[in-house]
Amino acid sequence: MFEDLAVHLRIVVTGPQRSGTRIAAKMLAKDTGHRFVDERRFGVFSERRWREELQAERIVVQSPTMLKEIIDNPPPGIFVVLMRRDLAEIHASMHRVGWDRDPLGNATELKKFGLTDCDSAQIKYDYWASHEKTVPFLELEYESLRQHPLFILDDQRRNFEIAQTSPMTSRQSFPRSARTRPGT
Repeated sequence: MFEDLAVHLRIVVTGPQRSGTRIAAKMLAKDTGHRFVDERRFGVFSERRWREELQAERIVVQSPTMLKEIIDNPPPGIFVVLMRRDLAEIHASMHRVGWDRDPLGNATELKKFGLTDCDSAQIKYDYWASHEKTVPFLELEYESLRQHPLFILDDQRRNFEIAQTSPMTSRQSFPRSARTRPGT
């Protein structure tokens, strides 16, 4: 489905949290033969570590928290995939995994935009729309991912953990392992 994107050596997948960045990045990596880099590898919010990851080639980096950096000061040589998903679906997914109740996640995202209390998903889409892009990009609809063999149907992932790759073993919300303070 995404084999033609293999010509890009550094692919960055961004968008709001819960918009499908992780599964899209995994699909892109599989189809292009590139290495998948999960946001947890660079501490989710660490711009320095994120930029270090992007020194490598033949990678697909899941980067929902780096949308503003991608627009304001993009690393050289990247191709950007922006995930588009219905806001109501994003909000439902945030609520399901407890991300909307995590004080670190949403507040840290909003702080980048100089905000404290609003819809981070809408803010990201508005910021993307209102700024000129200086890197090549593709806007990818979440619903289009349903055609890919790695897509897991909604009824089969009701009890999945935040990463949408395996079922939860207990009633947990946003996992502590994914919570990393900015700049670490």
